[in-house]
Amino acid sequence: MALVNPDGLLVEIVDVRRWAQPLIEAALPIPCAAPFQAHARSTLCGGHLCLVLTPHGEIKVFAEGVQMFSFLDGRWRLTDPLEKYQAWANAIGEPVLAERLFAVALNLGEDRRGGLLVVLNDPRQANRLVTPGDLLGAPGWEPKEADQSTAKRHLHYLFRHAQVLALAPTVVETLARTDGAIVLDREGSLLSFGAILRHPATGEGNEKSVEGGRTTAAIAASRFGNVLKVSEDGMVSYFREGRCIWEL
Repeated sequence: MALVNPDGLLVEIVDVRRWAQPLIEAALPIPCAAPFQAHARSTLCGGHLCLVLTPHGEIKVFAEGVQMFSFLDGRWRLTDPLEKYQAWANAIGEPVLAERLFAVALNLGEDRRGGLLVVLNDPRQANRLVTPGDLLGAPGWEPKEADQSTAKRHLHYLFRHAQVLALAPTVVETLARTDGAIVLDREGSLLSFGAILRHPATGEGNEKSVEGGRTTAAIAASRFGNVLKVSEDGMVSYFREGRCIWEL
């Protein structure tokens, strides 16, 4: 990282992780994608600004420990992360769970991996959204030895009754990368991963104006709870009650 003073003069070249080391124990205001935690932490005090050019050609601007702006596709965007994260955290109601899932979504976005994270309001409604074969521990979940289409279910027994907060963050990210959605309840109990969600008819015609199956699935799932959708272009979107609340 290049250190530049207010007059625009290059002062020093430093390792950003070593520069941020004195603040390693300081909590960030909101979760940050793993590759940029040191950059965010380096701006926690002293009024510093940090600009990062990512491998995807995006410019990120950090200040006060959060990403304030981004520049991508020829335009600047005000990210407004504090207010957006607070809306998500308030809806989830469990701070640690909200933080863990938000960080997973950010990491998926930075890797340009699509994903869908669904937190159901009522886990008893899971069978209305997830097919029985995708529900962990549901009757008939055991795969037949010769059925190659159910190969994913051979992993189900590992995560029956699993709590997301008891799993390592990297394990949760791996599950979220599986094609389909990761579904859990407000207590953090893992109900399904790699699930292909049902799209019940809503009668409101919202699906006609959406692009892509992941967005359609996010809209459908958001009628049962809170949803973070990660697009393959890195955009993270929050859906609730059938509509998009924000994009980051």
